[in-house]
Amino acid sequence: MALLSTFIASQRYAEVTPYIKVNVLELGCQNSLLLGNSNYNISKYYGVEKSTNLVNKLTKQYPDATFLQRDLDRDTLGLDNIFDCVLMVALIEHLYNQKFVFEGVARALKSGGIAAITTPTMLGNDIILPLGASIGLFSKAAVEQHIVVYSRTRFRNIAKTAGLTLKHHHYFQMFCNQIAILEKP
Repeated sequence: MALLSTFIASQRYAEVTPYIKVNVLELGCQNSLLLGNSNYNISKYYGVEKSTNLVNKLTKQYPDATFLQRDLDRDTLGLDNIFDCVLMVALIEHLYNQKFVFEGVARALKSGGIAAITTPTMLGNDIILPLGASIGLFSKAAVEQHIVVYSRTRFRNIAKTAGLTLKHHHYFQMFCNQIAILEKP
């Protein structure tokens, strides 16, 4: 793992922490870092990952949670009006089918539910990430895997398309990352 990857991930989760509530769906859950921390107000947790092997491992590791294997670019979630919070931490920049994903998020949320999304900014993605990856601070694979870079305007537009509203947006990590909070009316 690159030198700063764990630190950066912990900062991303610190940004979404205030929004985590009750019934949580985490898309691209990776190792489900949330479940290792008892400080969250979670009644029900669903994690979604592309890797069947990872889903099987997490199911054994966290038997009280539910894990699903889905290709988020192609597979529907099949979880409608269940969640108070959907998390996408450092995920959306890796997905091709943006409109499809956001429409799935909107369907998964209850009325009044929120999606908390972190993603690099243009500065973070196009300048800092490649420089840091070249000296081992960040993952070199991430440089090639990022498909889209979001801005506040792009979040507002995609939210509207999916029937959501951009409620909050701010930058963190010295403008290299951002968080967007989308709400289902």
